[in-house]
Order: sequence, then structure tokens, then C-alpha cells
Amino acid sequence: MSTRKLIILDDEEMMLKSLERRFKSETTEYELCCFTSIKEALEELEQGECYAFITDVKMPLLNGDQVVGYIKQKYPEQDCLVITGQAEKDEIQRIIQIGNVKSILSKPLEFEKLLEALDEISNPPDEDENGDK
Repeated sequence: MSTRKLIILDDEEMMLKSLERRFKSETTEYELCCFTSIKEALEELEQGECYAFITDVKMPLLNGDQVVGYIKQKYPEQDCLVITGQAEKDEIQRIIQIGNVKSILSKPLEFEKLLEALDEISNPPDEDENGDK
């Protein structure tokens, strides 16, 4: 089985380090590319073959909805997951409408919920194994 590349964008360095440790110790299915820089994360996305782009909502330069909107415009097939610690309900609705957001996860992030959200990208819950709705 080949590894799936995840691009994770968060302005909190500790959050990224924590995720890197958990993924390395618990799964070999994913290759992590972690960034605090929006520019660097989007440059990595340009390289292609990204299974999921995971972004925080509240960041210094751009908000997660702006990042998700940009990705949807430039890479319409790219699946995104959003992590938030303090987004308002209307902000969450806007993010869902803007981009190809598969899940919104709350901080503090539960690693198991992140893995479940990643599993749902390849196995959408509204389809059975035959692909029927």
C-alpha cells in the first residue's frame, strides 16, 4: 500500500509537532508535510498527489476559509479538512460552502476523529461498498 500525502497548515508549531509524533507512532499510511507558512503549504500542494489538505481556521495572514476558497478555485478536486478552536457557527457554514471541505474538526483535536475523517474521504459514509447511494 502506498502512502497518502497530507498537507497540514497551522500557525501553531506545537500542534504540527504533536500531529507528526502521533502519525509516526500510530500509522504508516500517511506522509505528512506540515507547514506554518501558507505560501509553503500551497507550493507543496502544487507538487500534486495530495490526499488531503488540512488547515486551521484562525491564522495570522489568511483565514482558513480564504485558503479553502483558493484551493477550491485552483484545485477543484482537492479534499480539505478544517481544524478550528474558535470558529463561529456562521463561519463554519461559510467554509463548508466555499470549498471541498469533507470535515470540520474541533480543537483540541482528537487524533481518532482525524483518522476517521481521513477514512471518510476514501469511503464516503453515504455509499455502500458497491458504490450505491
